[in-house]
Amino acid sequence: MSEDRWARIAESGTVRAMRMIGWFHRRLGRGPSVTLLWLAAAYFLVRSRPARRASRRYLERVWAAPEGRRSLGRRPGYRATLRHLHAFAVALYDRLVVWSGELDSLEVRHDGSEKIFGVARAGRGALLLGAHLGSIDMLWFLSRKYQLVVNVIGFHGNAERINAFLESFAPNERVRMIDMDPNSVYAAFEIKACIERGEFVVMLADRVAPGKTARTAEASLLGDPARFPLGPFLLAGVLECPVLFALCVCTGPARYETVLRPLGDATRVPRSEREKRARELLARYAALLESTCIRLPFQWFNFYDFWGDDAEVQS
Repeated sequence: MSEDRWARIAESGTVRAMRMIGWFHRRLGRGPSVTLLWLAAAYFLVRSRPARRASRRYLERVWAAPEGRRSLGRRPGYRATLRHLHAFAVALYDRLVVWSGELDSLEVRHDGSEKIFGVARAGRGALLLGAHLGSIDMLWFLSRKYQLVVNVIGFHGNAERINAFLESFAPNERVRMIDMDPNSVYAAFEIKACIERGEFVVMLADRVAPGKTARTAEASLLGDPARFPLGPFLLAGVLECPVLFALCVCTGPARYETVLRPLGDATRVPRSEREKRARELLARYAALLESTCIRLPFQWFNFYDFWGDDAEVQS
């Protein structure tokens, strides 16, 4: 399965899956709901061969690293893939928990959050580059608790749908999604306006958006080159604002940890140097992404042929 197809399936299915999970949560509570999610994970383990194969290949790459072997405990097989799929279902479940206002039911530890608070106190905006690793919604938790304004980039056609659904849980929320159409420059102007107002913009920078126009670049991840979108890193050189690596990962039942690390400062980058700068930021980003995957391997939620292994086999 290609990243384009997986992205379309994952994004379009998010609202539907969250409605189902929300139904379980309202009627059963956390314990029984999380247990039932094992059945959902088992269903996808059996029915989705591409996701099962992608999970196995990714976990094998983690296993190849000495630190990854300590994290996994044993060589990955069907049991590890089932756990991986269940972690994805739990992430969707906790997304509902956050948006339904039950924040006190989750324990959140902060690692590096003082950086974002410092930027906020100075009245400046920042670009936060996240990944499909853990739950980016926990950064929205920060916006609600600490009165930060956060804007999240979504794929074209999905932002309006997800906005409407989340507003049904939290109509006064301070997080907004910006519709990212790869064929339009409108989003770039809107992002710049957010930064100039002292707001924060979150982009997930580990998956190429659907469409054929996105610029990409390769960076090493878990021992092999992988393709990443170059756009978020080029944008960082245009905005002239602090750039942070930002994740929120599950570390145990109802426990999360926010991780924020500086990637780049607000230095003006000449046009002729922007691509070089973007590739440098991408390399730093990929290194931080890799270290987190090795530490918490089941939190990575890209269930497609991320490294292009299938293309290599067919060539």
